[in-house]
Amino acid sequence: MAGQKGNGAAFDAVQPRDRAIARRRFLGLGGAAALSLLLAPRLAWGGVGGGSWGSAGATAHPGSHFGYDGGWGYSSNGKVWLAVSCNATVGRMTELFLEVSVTSYYANGGVWSPTWFTDYPDTHVDSFVRNGAGVWLSSTSGFYDTAYDCAWFQGPYATHRLRVAREAWDWWSWAGVRAWCDSPDSAYGINTTAEASQLIPHHPLVDDRSWQGRIVTLRPEAAPHLRLDAAGGGTANGTNIIGWSASDYTNQHWLVLTSAQGRTCLVPVHTGEAPLFADVSSNDWNDGDNVHLWSGTGGWNQSFWLHDLGTGYHMIVPECSGCALDLEGGGQGNGTNVAQWNCYGDWGNPNQHWALEEPLFREREPGALTLSAAGGPADAGAGGAGEVEPGAALSPTDPDLACLPRNYPGTAGMGYRYAWYRGGAPGERAECVRGPSEEPAYEVAEVDEGAYLVCVVTAYARYGNVSYRGEAETASVHVRSLRARVRFFADADAEPCFADQLDRGSAYTVPQAAWQAAAKPDCAGVDGWYRDASCTEAFVGGALVEDDLDLFACNRVELTYAQADRSCLLASPRAYYLDEACEHPLPDPSALLPPQAMLRYGGRVSFARGASAWYEDMGRVREASCALGAYAAPDAADLPLRSARLTRNTTAYLLWRTPAYDGISLS
Repeated sequence: MAGQKGNGAAFDAVQPRDRAIARRRFLGLGGAAALSLLLAPRLAWGGVGGGSWGSAGATAHPGSHFGYDGGWGYSSNGKVWLAVSCNATVGRMTELFLEVSVTSYYANGGVWSPTWFTDYPDTHVDSFVRNGAGVWLSSTSGFYDTAYDCAWFQGPYATHRLRVAREAWDWWSWAGVRAWCDSPDSAYGINTTAEASQLIPHHPLVDDRSWQGRIVTLRPEAAPHLRLDAAGGGTANGTNIIGWSASDYTNQHWLVLTSAQGRTCLVPVHTGEAPLFADVSSNDWNDGDNVHLWSGTGGWNQSFWLHDLGTGYHMIVPECSGCALDLEGGGQGNGTNVAQWNCYGDWGNPNQHWALEEPLFREREPGALTLSAAGGPADAGAGGAGEVEPGAALSPTDPDLACLPRNYPGTAGMGYRYAWYRGGAPGERAECVRGPSEEPAYEVAEVDEGAYLVCVVTAYARYGNVSYRGEAETASVHVRSLRARVRFFADADAEPCFADQLDRGSAYTVPQAAWQAAAKPDCAGVDGWYRDASCTEAFVGGALVEDDLDLFACNRVELTYAQADRSCLLASPRAYYLDEACEHPLPDPSALLPPQAMLRYGGRVSFARGASAWYEDMGRVREASCALGAYAAPDAADLPLRSARLTRNTTAYLLWRTPAYDGISLS
């Protein structure tokens, strides 16, 4: 068994070289009472069979005390013997580790003297903590001179503090000591052990993997206005981690990634492609050990349990210590230090509670992200959209100036990607013309003519290629064609009846084909062309056309009047007059008809009552009156219309009637 070591290392070993201790003093040290037998005659020594004392077998907690008196070990010839006792105390405990102090006591004897040579370090002593499977989890060793004296014994030789990792379940551990000798004399072959058990409670930490691969800010519950911050945007080893007022800079944005141990590591975005990691500077478990940035080592001090408390907050527990990241003293000011502090037995400390929130990439303010062409703003166009022509190079505003969050000054850990879309209207993304890339500029092509272009900007962390949530979109730019388009609209129709194009800046005369396309059947001709839909601003043939042009025309509709076949003015040979005094004869029945009118296609006309005519009958003057409304046919068989919308040349028929017979005159 020579050279056997545990998995862990002992630390803070205290190895006093005590002189021999008398029997009464040994009993007064709190060692096992059973060791009083060690100074009895040899037969009594051989009766020491061992036994537990203290709180052996209990659940470990800071300050719990346990031990065991071991039996005797004998040399290969049986003439020299050694007994050992262990005294263990549970010290510091964290969520991941505990410390056990192991003190060893020894007694030795033999049938002749000296059985050990005083000038030869011939007693090998191991202090250890093991698990139920017998694996030593932590240990330390030493060699000690052991001199035989039948009235005295040696001890304690040493007290060792051993640190062991806790498990994810309750488990039994044994703390103990082993003494043995391999000197080439009569003591060769002695090996004896004393150990006692203690139940180690599990730690309930769970690493919250739902945040893996995301960018977050970390807000302490004790100071909600602060954020976990890499001081000064530092990019060198040793940059301190502090609390600082919330900003939109990348030194407060942290990548949540998988550590080498399979848990969580934290990387500030601003360090970019030469990443630094949140790191416990001491790689130890002491309260107050500082937390800073350091190059990646894959060490336990760069790996954390991200434990969800179920309250909207997490504890961040370094694997090297089992403590928690702590906003020192719950400080409220900028620069408050962040260190580790033991959280065992107290998960209610707001200094150790951190809210994880995802920052949103967005415009600094509406309209901050714009497009420029050839180094200057795009020309203002209809609807507030810019206008460019094929061949122009479009570029968005620098997102570091127009958007949030921003790279910490002097760093470039956050990068941008630019995607371009084409649509038929401002803001429409009907077609992606270039997928996301780090190249911001886009050269407008002929295929873009007549469409609207928009640039969509997204952000990502260069290390790990992790995307931010959100996006920023520029205002749309309209792409003018190199040729001007002329559209012709007739009679307020929604669709053009004819279209033409020409080189911009050319003189233009309306072609005959446009006149023909505008003409509608059974109308009186086309009235055109005008620059406005109300047909008030005439387009002059031969004018220069610089931009797309819409021209408007309307068909003329002729309205004439006639008398219905049943009109009394036509059916009766009476003499009719224009006045009630019957002084002015009606020259012709058509003289009472309204004049012919020329109207626009689709115009609405109202039919008023026509003028009356008078005549004499049976010694009285009677009135022939026009019926209200007009008829579509001369037989006046349908109901009269008070108004009508005219879409062709039209004749309206009016009907005059005489009054009904009103009685008989008697003489």
